[in-house]
Amino acid sequence: MGTVIELLFPFFFLFLGIRMTQEQKTLDALRGVSPADIKLMKRIARGGVSDLWLGIYPPVNVPFVVKYSHESAINNRYILGQFEREYEASQELIKQGLDKCMAYVIDFDVDALNHPYIFVEYVASESLDNLMDTYKDWWQVRYILEQIIKELSLIHSAGIVHRDIKPANILVNKSLEVRLVDFALSTIDGNWHPYHEEGMALGTPLYMSPEQAFGKKMMLTSACDWYSLGASIFEWMSGNPPFMGKNAKETMKMHCFSDVPLPENKRIVGAPKQLAEVCQALLCKEPNARFSAVKKLKNLITEPY
Repeated sequence: MGTVIELLFPFFFLFLGIRMTQEQKTLDALRGVSPADIKLMKRIARGGVSDLWLGIYPPVNVPFVVKYSHESAINNRYILGQFEREYEASQELIKQGLDKCMAYVIDFDVDALNHPYIFVEYVASESLDNLMDTYKDWWQVRYILEQIIKELSLIHSAGIVHRDIKPANILVNKSLEVRLVDFALSTIDGNWHPYHEEGMALGTPLYMSPEQAFGKKMMLTSACDWYSLGASIFEWMSGNPPFMGKNAKETMKMHCFSDVPLPENKRIVGAPKQLAEVCQALLCKEPNARFSAVKKLKNLITEPY
């Protein structure tokens, strides 16, 4: 998803068996509304596939995000699959009572020109890639990491693997609370979206696990998200991701075959020396070996000062 997303946002709870909040009822009135009837206030991010706009629907008068594809889905089912999967992941998390892990996706459809779009809850936060120079004290970093680990563990318990964890997809509010966004590439109960074919190296090359680079469905587990978190921590510490090739292909090849460097801590003040070793362990080529690194990271961030 993109860079800055700053909004006042309502909180949403389970549809089934639990009374919906007034805010959710209000936003749910957007279901079935045509993009032509939305007033676009400003563009808040631009990506390779889509734009993010701050929108208002006058009868509802609650701000929300419109994520709109640059391309028509007529000849590009892959993009259609991204938008539909983000909606499906949101619905699954709501169903399991975990809607606060992500920004609530209100509706999904295609417009008259066959451009996919979704309406998304507006979250008063900023993406982590814009905050790494702001939150440099270890007490701040450890608290944010604790929230990220919690949210990742919850979505994994719900059978969802994000597959595109990176600083730009981690939103942090002023209370240092976290939401994960952009579930467009996620798997649900081990299943890819039908339009995301095996062999596709889906993800962001700078943070992509080796198994994602290979594009093998059977290899993709929650371990790939922990790898991407390791790459994000590496960047937080050193100022750059662990591998940066001349192009995407070379970068992915480095993730698969290059030795993992030990990150040099240039930014996090007061971080324990073990953080670099734990970060390096999260970037292990062997997926199952990362889970012990996750335990070490949890212990590290919960240790008293």
